[in-house]
Amino acid sequence: MSPGLALLLGLVSALEQRIWAHSDSSSQPCIWAVPGAVIPQDGSVSIFCRAPPGVTTVRLHHEAPGGQWYDREPEGTQETVHFSLLDVKYFDAGIYSCEYFKGGDWSRCNESLELVVTGAYQDKPSLAAHPAAQVASGGTVTLRCQPLYSYDTYVLCRGGGASFPQDCSHQHHSSFLIAPVSLDQAGTYTCYGSHNHSPQQWSLPSDPLQLSVTRPAVPIVISASAAAAAFLLLVLLLLLLLLCLRRRRAKRRAACDGTKGHMRHSSSSPPVQVQGEDTGDGLQDAEPEADRQRDTQVPAAAAEDPQEVTYAQLHPTRLRAGVDPLPPRDPEPPSTQPCVYATLTLS
Repeated sequence: MSPGLALLLGLVSALEQRIWAHSDSSSQPCIWAVPGAVIPQDGSVSIFCRAPPGVTTVRLHHEAPGGQWYDREPEGTQETVHFSLLDVKYFDAGIYSCEYFKGGDWSRCNESLELVVTGAYQDKPSLAAHPAAQVASGGTVTLRCQPLYSYDTYVLCRGGGASFPQDCSHQHHSSFLIAPVSLDQAGTYTCYGSHNHSPQQWSLPSDPLQLSVTRPAVPIVISASAAAAAFLLLVLLLLLLLLCLRRRRAKRRAACDGTKGHMRHSSSSPPVQVQGEDTGDGLQDAEPEADRQRDTQVPAAAAEDPQEVTYAQLHPTRLRAGVDPLPPRDPEPPSTQPCVYATLTLS
């Protein structure tokens, strides 16, 4: 093979690899980690590298002091190669990248992976919400990460645990202001601390904080016409109530007046006088009919004048030793008829 042809093939291969790296990086990453890029100390993680066609060796490079790498050879048409990191320690944290060997040259993927190891510092910060962990949408809340020791950087992650450090907020002070709060910002939050000389080495996570976001209260707007109608309805109800009370009082007053008049009429009537004593069984069982008619006759003059008193003399055939009480009866309305008094004489 002539030197010119070999140079041409080398340029084509390099151009193909560059085109693959630029075209596929937007749709699929060339390096990623499972289950995520934030791993607790003593945990495990798998890092995957996607290799271009024709690659003979794939290298996982750890950008650490002194350099560290792991090589794998793809099998057949294998497009991805994975590297397992077991029993991860704090010194495994850092930046990782994939390199490929093809045609005697090494090339590197234009993407990198930031691997974070939590628990590198045994300090466990606390996370609190001020003024409260429940806030209305559109309001303001401050999440304060309070560690035992001071850190250069404070990290706030949402979801209880971060999969990638890029999903967290990093700042140099411990108070995270959220304003205005929206409904989609509700959830679980944790915070960490780290130092500038080893930004991928984080402290232990804080206890999760549940942030609740409620919908704002909808103000009730009442128009002027509706308010006027409600006021008129209230006035009508009050008038009806007063009218009912007046009618009830009038009925009670009429009933009281009728009862008082009947009582006055009853008290003005003289009691019936009963003369004589009980003769017991010595009275005759029968009496001549003529004597009864004579005793019950009423003088004509007294019958003609209704204002005069009429006396009647009764001769009962048998009297008992006691007097039976009169049965109770309902009070009757006062009568306008003249009263007739009778004197009963028992002999």
